[in-house]
Amino acid sequence: MKRILKFIDDKFEEIIGSMVLAVVVTLVFLGVVLRLVFTSGLPWQEELSRFGFVFVCYLGASYGVKTNDHIRITFVVEALPKAVQKIVGIITDIVWIGFNVFIVIIAMNLYQHMKNFLGESGILKIPLHYVFLTIPVGFALLTLRLIQEFIRNQIKPRTGRANGGPGEPAETER
Repeated sequence: MKRILKFIDDKFEEIIGSMVLAVVVTLVFLGVVLRLVFTSGLPWQEELSRFGFVFVCYLGASYGVKTNDHIRITFVVEALPKAVQKIVGIITDIVWIGFNVFIVIIAMNLYQHMKNFLGESGILKIPLHYVFLTIPVGFALLTLRLIQEFIRNQIKPRTGRANGGPGEPAETER
């Protein structure tokens, strides 16, 4: 069981995101070919690819946190002393986590409201509240990854992971 949880922790966003992105790209390519070559298309293809793309964006944000690939403005922070850099890092991570928790709460309230009033998607007849559920789920996953990386970086720093990213060089290599 521990091995399965470790695999999910290490590869969840990569595997699911890659599969969904492959489906999205295939659907878009199929739609283009059908329109250009056969002057017709699949009516559901565009809708499904749009929903898949939104889902992949949220998984990508979570993956970006896990691999420390989010864009950060570090020019000013890197000019500060190391002790201050760590404090600023902690503060910004806490603010980011707080913002995400706020978004999850607001999005869940909005989801509950939409669940009662939204209809279905035009072609696939998917209840739209399921599509909007990707927002709180995506931000919750992002928040879990932020907390996980915060713990890894601030509480239990690893060697070779000076700033959290697996590809990030250690402090001595810079």
